[in-house]
Amino acid sequence: MSNGENTELLEEQLCAAQVIYSWESMGAGLKHENMVKWGLSILAGASFLLFLWSVLEKLTVDSFAFWVLSGFLTLMVFASRYLFLPDKHRCYQLTSLGIHYIEKDMIPDVAYQVVRGFAWVGIVVCVIAVFVLGPLAFVGAGGFALMSFGMTNFRPSIDNHYILISERTVVFDLENDGVLSFEAAEQDVHAYGGDIYTMTVDQKQELLATLRSLFPSIEFVKIKRLKDQYKHPVYQQEEEKATE
Repeated sequence: MSNGENTELLEEQLCAAQVIYSWESMGAGLKHENMVKWGLSILAGASFLLFLWSVLEKLTVDSFAFWVLSGFLTLMVFASRYLFLPDKHRCYQLTSLGIHYIEKDMIPDVAYQVVRGFAWVGIVVCVIAVFVLGPLAFVGAGGFALMSFGMTNFRPSIDNHYILISERTVVFDLENDGVLSFEAAEQDVHAYGGDIYTMTVDQKQELLATLRSLFPSIEFVKIKRLKDQYKHPVYQQEEEKATE
């Protein structure tokens, strides 16, 4: 049996195994990730406004267009943060074979309804444009119509993830943050690695206690920064296998 087939079998057994511990996590992820996402969203909106302000002479602070554009870009900042860089809702389940969880974007249902509504409006506009302007309207409206048809079924997606745990698993405990990173010296099988999140440090400590009792042979390593985990020998072993 190949590694891929063996991994798929283990993932099926993982989902069917008895759940020993479960928890949820909601948010951006790492402690400072929320600030980074807000910074990127604000930077995108502010950069576009400053660009237009610098190239359009009539766009001044005392002009009506400036404040209309500012209001629109403010809305785009919130749209970027909550639609394009959304927080995640993760539901975890720990079993004797590892962790499986579902991940969903924390986007309000009303946002999906609004997007679907705009999509249908866009289709109607394209149809009207074809009747008014004739076949030439397909040059510009065709692509927009196709995009609108694709957005009429805009719904939240739920992703399933798995982290298999073996005797060679190493758990990296990020200090002062609710993050645990799993890695194992397996043969190029990504299902043995991944990051999981908890809401609080206390919840993480409870999870660590459960992991230690359930998997007494695995290694636990405290790290101050997430990238410090790559100094561990488990990553060197993987590099050596890749060069063989």
